Amino acid sequence: MRQGNENSEVAVYRYVTKGTFDAYSWSLVENKQRFISQVMTSKSISRSCEDIDEATLSYAEIKAVATGNPLIKEKMEVDNEVQRLKMLKASYDSQHYSLQDQFMIKFPKLIAAANEKLKCVHADIKKRDEQVLATDEEFAIKVGNMTFHERVDGGTAVLAAVSKCKVGETTGIGEYRGFEVQVEKNFIGVNYLILHGRTDYKVELSNSPVGCMVKLENCFNGMDGNIEFLEKKLEQYQRDMEQAKAEYEKPFAYEEELKSKTARQFELNTQLDLENKSITEKNGQEISQVAENDYPYGERKDYR
Repeated sequence: MRQGNENSEVAVYRYVTKGTFDAYSWSLVENKQRFISQVMTSKSISRSCEDIDEATLSYAEIKAVATGNPLIKEKMEVDNEVQRLKMLKASYDSQHYSLQDQFMIKFPKLIAAANEKLKCVHADIKKRDEQVLATDEEFAIKVGNMTFHERVDGGTAVLAAVSKCKVGETTGIGEYRGFEVQVEKNFIGVNYLILHGRTDYKVELSNSPVGCMVKLENCFNGMDGNIEFLEKKLEQYQRDMEQAKAEYEKPFAYEEELKSKTARQFELNTQLDLENKSITEKNGQEISQVAENDYPYGERKDYR
């Protein structure tokens, strides 16, 4: 623990003496550690932290510690408890506002967007079924200005068109059974084929011409799966919104305790301030009495 020590192991003892400033000093260290923990850990306890370096002892507190006054011990305990409860209240308020935002703004927007997309999927399915009934062709895809009836030829043309598309953009390259065929190329090298109707249906692009066309057909025939997915999402959003509202309506569990502890803290501070005030008044009376004794006839001399 000290420079020049030649021992491989040392024992460190910490002593706290009753009736001294030790208890108050350890209380200050405890408060400082509480502040440091808020900054150094990942826990979000409150939006702001204040250091306690400016904590000072009043004359009344010094006398209370030196004389073993139990009020100063209670004051330290109450101060720590009020600090803890205020941090819990700050965390509650932060979560309270977040829950309010969720059930008033976030989830209503998600529900509205999901309902709108669900309507688009139903419209696209209706259009798909009409296209299937309107044609007897097993397979046909238009790429550019040419229409291909073989999967190999269509897939080859799609891959050739994809190679000319710019990275980071979504580009239309053709049409498949009344739906626009688009290509999305991203910067990580994963490209997607998109069937664009009232909404988008995306599949990962295959390097095989036939595989590419099979994925496109499966996407076309599997639009119904989006309905089930969106309906489950709507149920989940509704449950989450109701749960957020229920949590929002719960009051702060330690509100009464915080009020009582804060009131007791005020009482203790008042008592200590009154004690300090009484000492000041007493000292003032003694000084005044001494002055009267020194000058019994009211005559005072000014020595300069």
